[in-house]
Amino acid sequence: MRWVRRVFLTISGAAFAALFVAMLESITIGRALSAADQRPPGIFTLLGSAAGVIFPVAMIVGLAVAPLAMLVEPEGSTTIVQDIAAIRGQRARRLRAAALTPLLGLAIFVATVGAAHFGRALMVAKRPVESGLSMGILTVGLSLVMTAVALAILPTLWRLLARLANVSRYADPLVTGSTVAALALLLIVIGVRTGDTGGTGGVAGVGIFGVLARPELDLLPVVHALGIAASAYLGGTLSRGRFVREASIAGGVAVLLLFFLCVRSSSSLGREPDVVVGLERHASLGRVSLGILRRATDRDGDGHSASFGGADCNDNDRSINPEAIDIPGNGIDEDCSGEDTPHVVVAQPDPPPVKDPTPAEPAKPRRTFNVILVTVDTLRYDLGFAGYNKPVSANIDALAAKSAVFERAYSLSSYTAKSLGPLHIGRYPSEALRDGDHFTTYYPANTFVAERIHEIGTRNVGGHCHYYFMWNTGYAQGFDVWDTSAIAPGMADNDSSITSERMSDLAIKLLSRPENVTPPPLPSGEPRRFFMWFHYFDPHAQYVRHAGAPDFRAIPGGQPGRWIYDEEVWFTDKHIGRVLDHVASQPWGADTAIIITADHGEAFGDHGVRTHGHELYEPLVRVPLVMYVPDAKPRRVGIKRSHIDLAPTIMDLVGAPPAPPGELRGKTLLTDVYAASDETLEERDVYLDMPQGPMNDMRRGILTGKTPGMKLLHFGGKRYQLYDLAADPGETNDLSEDPEKFKPVMDRLQQLRAGLAEVAIGARK
Repeated sequence: MRWVRRVFLTISGAAFAALFVAMLESITIGRALSAADQRPPGIFTLLGSAAGVIFPVAMIVGLAVAPLAMLVEPEGSTTIVQDIAAIRGQRARRLRAAALTPLLGLAIFVATVGAAHFGRALMVAKRPVESGLSMGILTVGLSLVMTAVALAILPTLWRLLARLANVSRYADPLVTGSTVAALALLLIVIGVRTGDTGGTGGVAGVGIFGVLARPELDLLPVVHALGIAASAYLGGTLSRGRFVREASIAGGVAVLLLFFLCVRSSSSLGREPDVVVGLERHASLGRVSLGILRRATDRDGDGHSASFGGADCNDNDRSINPEAIDIPGNGIDEDCSGEDTPHVVVAQPDPPPVKDPTPAEPAKPRRTFNVILVTVDTLRYDLGFAGYNKPVSANIDALAAKSAVFERAYSLSSYTAKSLGPLHIGRYPSEALRDGDHFTTYYPANTFVAERIHEIGTRNVGGHCHYYFMWNTGYAQGFDVWDTSAIAPGMADNDSSITSERMSDLAIKLLSRPENVTPPPLPSGEPRRFFMWFHYFDPHAQYVRHAGAPDFRAIPGGQPGRWIYDEEVWFTDKHIGRVLDHVASQPWGADTAIIITADHGEAFGDHGVRTHGHELYEPLVRVPLVMYVPDAKPRRVGIKRSHIDLAPTIMDLVGAPPAPPGELRGKTLLTDVYAASDETLEERDVYLDMPQGPMNDMRRGILTGKTPGMKLLHFGGKRYQLYDLAADPGETNDLSEDPEKFKPVMDRLQQLRAGLAEVAIGARK
């Protein structure tokens, strides 16, 4: 029965390590929530939940280590240490191992680097499915080739070591193997430090390891799992020690404690949303283990569990889960939000006006205009014209001084692929016909605003500098010219390519072509207008320095770590200024409206978040919106508005007829542009919508009531946060537990969703 004791002690060693990892992750969660101005749960609550969640992974690791340990160290046989000593004790075996070990290590390292570069090239070409299979095949192939090369070199290296063996102690497998391992580790570190997060740059090709620094690529779970495996192995070695009985008792207590905590967590996490949020956002191994537990306890196979905070309110029905589309008025809460969406057929429900509005001026401009839409990736709303004290946006500020500035503008989502496509479609992301990729493709059945205005004869031109727009993802629908020549060679997502200068060069080139800016008039004799869209990318991570930029570190204010982002914004603004100057110098400039906005914002520690694409807090979805219309007076629009309004606004500017009722969710913003003040304007709800994707969970929200409004965020199931933005602009005081405040805003969210036509991912019609 010695092997039973050994297996048990191996598992016990994993259990003790799991308790230690749970303690580390509990401290991390508590600190992260405190940094986000949120009150963390008690440390023992966090520790118990984290330990219970990690328990299954620890048991899996322990059960995997036990047979491996017994395979290489069977009872009554030699141990690994003894085997190594035997090899080192025989001269011939030592020399062979000393030669073979470094060669095989180098072969594996080179094959891995080569396969990674090939996989990155496939990902840039938007072939993620092929990249996984191809990388596997290529890795095996390169490994075989490099192994053959190593074996060919082996005799030569062996003879060389044989000559050295008489005079040097370094002809030893431990020395040669450790040297190569240290060299490989050094190259990986150099690659991480010198390469960018897109896998480019660096020295001698090792910059591919820069991807390891990506925030979404958390390697800490691997480190924690290896630590548990090491502890499991050490636990198993106690089976031959003096304290077997004591170790067995302690191990039994640890395993039983973790088992109890795991059983408790299966039900308690459903009542502890703050703990669930902490585990999902800030626990490395706990997040991975939580996903495993939820998949293992998903009884109906719909991808959601009723246990471990999975929020599935009916785990016996695949059509009911937190990601299901709720059918209004059928009495069934399909999306587990807490109540059925009411049957209210309203395209965009508006709350009662704060006071009776006086008649507004007509929305139609006095004449039609060309339209230039400039979107800037990851551009926060707090630019110079919004009160930021650092000189990051001089050219946009100058345009804002003669424009309508929307001080409370919101994107539709917090990452590019879920915000820009719906902006042009004029419907919310959950309504758009799309695939499930992170880099979303929008299907031809969607009607983009460029298609709508093309019907009246506009000349539509798009210019882009990010490889996402090079793929056939639907954005080019309705454009006469779609130019992606500003994409930097070898560009990947999240890399350090510098593109603003290239983007402005392209924009000026496209704006200098007569066929684009002065197309033949319409048959009626009216001028044929143009619509151009340019998307800048540089403010998106990874950030780089720019010569000539101010030293933003020396200027007080701003958030820690933001100064280099400010430098990127300054650089982008500098080159946008070149385009604005070109437009102003042209005879058609007086007939051209300019819209500058962002696809989403960015977080620098707000709510413990240091990136975008996962949450819908203010710094992530509140965006700058500057609208210059030549015959409109400059003004500040303080009332809340959404990107959902941009498609009808563009149609209004170029003179296109309104879309048929129900096709567009928004309303023209020209009413706001031409209004004398906000007193005549209606309050409108702002809806935030981020459907689930491969790298994000579902998030939705609403801002309702008098600007800035009450903001309700939905995290799936019955998990909500509610903020009064007037009293709490930093979103630090969650009011969702106050039924008097929560119920009216929840009703508004449900009423708005009742008027939407949400579609499942992959639906094409």
